[in-house]
Amino acid sequence: MKKFLLLFILAAFGFSRLNAESGRKPVGIDFFKEVKMISNLQEKNGKIYFVIRQANMDDNSYQSDLYGLENGQPRRLTSTHDVGNYTLLDDGSIIFRNVRETKDKEKMRRGEPLTVYVRLTEGIGEAQEYLRLPYSVGDIKFIDERHFFFTAGYDNNFAALLEKNDGDTVKALKEKENGSSVRVFEEIPFWSNGRGDVSGKRNHLYYYNDGIIKDLSTAFENVGGMELSKDKKILLYTSNTWQGKSTRGNRLMKISAETLDAKDISPLSEPASYNGVTFISDNEILVSINQKFEEISSATLYRLGLNDGKLTAVHSFNPYGMGVSIGSDVKQGNSPSGIKFDKTGFYYLTTVGDHAPLIHVDFKSDAVSFINKGKETVLEYLPYKDGFLTVAMIGDKASEIYFLDKKGVFTPLSTVNDQLLDEFDLITPRPVVFKNAAGVELTGYAIPPAGYVAGQKYPTILDIHGGPRTAFGSCLFHEMQYWANQGFAVIFTNPTGSDGGGDDFANIKARYGTVDYEDLMLFTDVAIKTFDFIDPDRLGVTGGSYGGFMTNWIIGHTDRFKAAASQRSIASWISFSNTTDIGFTFTAAQIGGNVWNNLDGLWTQSPLKYADKVKTPTLFIHSDEDYRCWQSEGIQMFYALKYFEVPARLCLFKGENHELSRSGKPKNRVRRLQEITDWMKKYL
Repeated sequence: MKKFLLLFILAAFGFSRLNAESGRKPVGIDFFKEVKMISNLQEKNGKIYFVIRQANMDDNSYQSDLYGLENGQPRRLTSTHDVGNYTLLDDGSIIFRNVRETKDKEKMRRGEPLTVYVRLTEGIGEAQEYLRLPYSVGDIKFIDERHFFFTAGYDNNFAALLEKNDGDTVKALKEKENGSSVRVFEEIPFWSNGRGDVSGKRNHLYYYNDGIIKDLSTAFENVGGMELSKDKKILLYTSNTWQGKSTRGNRLMKISAETLDAKDISPLSEPASYNGVTFISDNEILVSINQKFEEISSATLYRLGLNDGKLTAVHSFNPYGMGVSIGSDVKQGNSPSGIKFDKTGFYYLTTVGDHAPLIHVDFKSDAVSFINKGKETVLEYLPYKDGFLTVAMIGDKASEIYFLDKKGVFTPLSTVNDQLLDEFDLITPRPVVFKNAAGVELTGYAIPPAGYVAGQKYPTILDIHGGPRTAFGSCLFHEMQYWANQGFAVIFTNPTGSDGGGDDFANIKARYGTVDYEDLMLFTDVAIKTFDFIDPDRLGVTGGSYGGFMTNWIIGHTDRFKAAASQRSIASWISFSNTTDIGFTFTAAQIGGNVWNNLDGLWTQSPLKYADKVKTPTLFIHSDEDYRCWQSEGIQMFYALKYFEVPARLCLFKGENHELSRSGKPKNRVRRLQEITDWMKKYL
């Protein structure tokens, strides 16, 4: 009896405790540092390579190194702690970026563009410097070791300073530093989340010819993804050029690796967006094309002959869009796997409901077949032997490497995160299936509190994902597990507007806060009826980005939630459309129009309009470098609630952007989660 009473008291007050039943450690507020995030999976001559990224609380950063997989065990190949992308050369060596010299780091600190590559050769030991380029390199495509294309940042503002100073880089950098206290903008968007100020900045295409570098772009041209043909004679890339205001869409370009002659091969004369180029042969490609910029619609995949220009539609990405939209705060931003071929068709990763499978599309019939049929979330894949190498999150596991055969069976190849299941009290989300008002079947989940007592009710947090065209799955999510280990139940679902259900389901243009709101409220009702541990009188709500918008919207339309935490939110489409990096394009596509032709519509769908109805104590979390949802959005809602004397708190994180909850500095991630948890404890 005393043991039961002690456990009850500890759980009620949220103290850390060892779960009496499982004997496992509770998921702590910094649990994410335990997770090894796997990405950048590659294979060469039967050898498997990947990157592991992990938070380091001591120096408040992330460390990432290159590994090889040997007999199921990871073997660390680097110790520089900063390996991201890497290239496997034909001779078996590996090149990656690594700035070692103090003087080089100082140059970069002053703003001088520089990229240094090192080369790791098996049997040699420590990587040796391979190449240095006086550019901030993006992507690189090798023809051979002495000839390659690469993209790099180009700053028209700095180019003007160079010209003014007769090409003297030192003088130009000094003048730039002297003027660093003033931010000057002449374009929109003038800033970009995660990149900072971008006015006048572009991405150029360059060619490296045995030490001689040639800029192949015009000053205000912006170059996108590159793809090199198998015979390495043709490079395809996307391009668009603008000044003053960015344009929608791009052009598809072809350049000869021998003559460097560039040609526009865009098959459509009207504006379009070309993406995801994949070579079928040296003379034919697959390319994704989208012409509907202000509609919520998927692209179409086409075959395009490079010699005859013949364009043939082969596949619509509706309802199976390309890409993984399942969210988690303990996974790396994984490398896009793109499209791979076999004799009958092609493969790609998609999002279906609450999971991300690998699918195959038949060239002739366009029939779709699922390689894996369970609730696995596949993050990366590549053909390997008679199946596929994958990085996946399955069940309660963090990311691991698996072999996926063509019957859909996963065989684990790595166990870098398995100890988490053994050591920590991770709780499997419980699914509940329900139908919304339109008759669409949806799946939601509930996570009960760790060690909960049957028949007892607990404060519950409704968590809402961002996007809106993303999705929640049942895979590991740290913040939810932490709340469950702090005595909360957590519920979440994918309302109308989410990814995984096709274009019609995702289309909530000019309907934000209507059908999606109804789905969330219905799900909350269903969860209360289904799970006896949910206390309907102690409900909290939180979410980020679109989830922040919905949190702002919910508190203005119902008082059923006793606490709210609105993160990186949207308060007013009027201010959002004219301040953020995607404002004038996203608002037109999602809400319809702008402040000059649809002011009433934008205001009607703005949570700020209903702030005078709010009674819910609300915490607002924003970052001062979040240019996706600029801090003014949170400030406006906070100001309104304080004006109407509703309990409110505003936390602005310095030096963070829209990705605070997923890849922000580790200590700031801890502080963010502590703020939300303390707020929920206070009012629930």
